[in-house]
Amino acid sequence: MGKLYQKFFLFFFLAQFTTTVGVGVAVWWEHTQRNAAANAAITLEQGPPARSHVETATYVLRYGGLNGLANLFNDWRAEHRMPPMVIYVVDQNGSDVFNRPVAKNLIENARQVATKQPDGRSVSLVTLADHKSYLIFAAGHPLPFNTPPGFHRDREGPPPGGQQHLFPYIPLLAGGLVSLLFAAVLAWYFSKPIKTLRAAFDEAANGRLDVRIGDTMSNRSDELSDLGRDFDLMASRIGSLLKGQTTLLHHVSHELRSPLARIQMALGLASQNPEKVSATLERIELEATRMDKMLGELLELSRLESGVMQIQKEPVAVKPLLDSIVFDAQFEADSRRIKLNLMCAQDMTIKGQVDLLYTAIENLVRNAIKYGPELSEIKIYCRQLTETKQILLSVVDQGKGVNESELQDIFKPFVRGVNTTQTIGHGVGLAITKQVVEAHGGSVLARNLTPNGFSVEITLPY
Repeated sequence: MGKLYQKFFLFFFLAQFTTTVGVGVAVWWEHTQRNAAANAAITLEQGPPARSHVETATYVLRYGGLNGLANLFNDWRAEHRMPPMVIYVVDQNGSDVFNRPVAKNLIENARQVATKQPDGRSVSLVTLADHKSYLIFAAGHPLPFNTPPGFHRDREGPPPGGQQHLFPYIPLLAGGLVSLLFAAVLAWYFSKPIKTLRAAFDEAANGRLDVRIGDTMSNRSDELSDLGRDFDLMASRIGSLLKGQTTLLHHVSHELRSPLARIQMALGLASQNPEKVSATLERIELEATRMDKMLGELLELSRLESGVMQIQKEPVAVKPLLDSIVFDAQFEADSRRIKLNLMCAQDMTIKGQVDLLYTAIENLVRNAIKYGPELSEIKIYCRQLTETKQILLSVVDQGKGVNESELQDIFKPFVRGVNTTQTIGHGVGLAITKQVVEAHGGSVLARNLTPNGFSVEITLPY
């Protein structure tokens, strides 16, 4: 489960828990208020019915003890002759002998009445043979002035005109308010980042790909913040791709303009000097061949970068592949009196697509021949890295190399080092090599050598 799920769960759990607690507190408060109101309304009864029942209870307690008094109350209850009041029997500790709750102020009032009225008619103070004293009195809720005759509390409910309690409306109101509060917080918490994301998508749709929202969600840690970071990454990549396409279009137009200009110049010279038509046609054919080669390389690079081309891997013997590349490049190397030296074990095998690997490695060898000095040597090393299960292939020439600031850029399309501007080419070969190697799960690295020389290293898994 993700963090967004956990937050949803936590919010709803807190809402339900708080609602339950609120309802419980409301019920407890209602019960407390009822008890407080009931205790405040209980008064000492001193009328004739109270006196009669107190005298009867006093007589039974004095001669029958607590058991006899309990039997008396049971008889009254069984014969439905319980008085419309409560007959309390309080011991010396201030507790009712039948464990009924009784207010302390009511006991004090009864003691004061017993002191003022020693005849014991409405309040009786009884001392038994075991020297234990008991206070007997009657108490009940006072009836309103307009109470109808014959009204009985126990059988007919609360007195008419009494207070109407708000339960259960208060608990329901408390639960509703708490739920409303949590729902509002939850809606705000999740709608705010979604609103920010929507605004960012609108900005991106209008072409403003520099918009970023990751910083505005840095205080979050859930799927929405991950979505914000993914949006920033997406916008950055789309912006880079569009910038790369613009740069590529610029370079392509620049590279095509030069041969087209030379073709137009050749056509102009041919029209002015008909006797030079043969040489002009050769020049036009050369420029057309260069344009065709460049366009072919661009198409291949585009397929590699877009991921449309699917790599068909099969076992490839490294030594025969390199022998074939060296053999094909030897004619070009001989024209510049450069020696190709291959050092590779015979039994190394990798998995890959032969034609793509051939193109990638051939680009490195031909670049070394193109930029290496005459009467020099190009070394091609190949060895197996057993620790990482990789093949390391190095092409080392004795040229001037490139500036250190250019090492990271020479694998980009149409990027050529300052030291190579005088050499014919358009800077696509190394970009193709990088794409092919990475498509095979490998990596490529270029570095300058000391005191002179240049090396390009390829690592491929086997």
